[in-house]
Amino acid sequence: ISGSKKTNKSDSSNKTQNKKKGLVIREGGPEMLSEDPDINDRTLFLCYPDEDIMPSQADESEEEDSRPLSMAAACLEHYTGDTIIHVGELFCDTLSVDQAPWGRSSANEFQERLGCEYHCILKMKLENNWLHVRDTLSVWKRSESCCMVFQGSDEDEEDEGEEEVEYKYIPPEEMLPVDVAAPCVAHLLKKKGDNVKSREQNNVNEERKRKRNDEAKQHSQIAGNAW
Repeated sequence: ISGSKKTNKSDSSNKTQNKKKGLVIREGGPEMLSEDPDINDRTLFLCYPDEDIMPSQADESEEEDSRPLSMAAACLEHYTGDTIIHVGELFCDTLSVDQAPWGRSSANEFQERLGCEYHCILKMKLENNWLHVRDTLSVWKRSESCCMVFQGSDEDEEDEGEEEVEYKYIPPEEMLPVDVAAPCVAHLLKKKGDNVKSREQNNVNEERKRKRNDEAKQHSQIAGNAW
C-alpha cells in the first residue's frame, strides 16, 4: 500500500487513511478480489487479460464446465465492485481473422458475462494503436435488473398465466448512442432539419465573408487616396 505523509495522528488513523487512499498491491490471483475487503469495492482495471488465449486453443473434447476460467472471467467471478475498465479489443472489433469475433485481448466467456451483467458507459479509441489491431478503452458499470410481467393469453390452454421476464435496467444518462455510421454513409443519419440549418449557416458565413471583403476594399481605397 502506498502510504500517506507522516502526521501526528495515531497509527490507527494512518492505517485507516491508507485503506482509503493510495495504490493497493496484493500478491495472488483473481481470488484476492473477494478475499481482501480493502479492495473488493475498487474499480477493476483489465488490460489485455487473456492475450494468449485463442478460441482454437480450447479443447473441444473437454467438457465446458471442467475447463478452467480465463483470468478475466475469473476476475468477474470474484469481483464485487461496480466499475470495470477494459483495454483491448472487444466483440466484432478485431481485424484478426484467427481471433475473430472476440478479439485478441479477452476470452469470449469474459465478454459474454461482461455484456450480460454490465453496460458500457464509455468507449474510446486509443491514440497509439498498431495498424492490425483496434484496441479501445471502455468503461463498464454493473447493471441493475428489473422484472417485466407479461399476461398470458386466455386462448392458450398451455399458458399458465403471468410470466416474469428479467431485464437489465440502464438509466438514460448511462446509455450509449444507438446511431452509428461510417463516414461513407454518415449522411443517411442526418435529419431534414439538419440540412436546412446547414444551408442557413452557410448563407450566414457567406454574408459575413462578403462584408469583410467589402470593408477590406474600402480601407485599401482610402489608403490609396491618402497616398
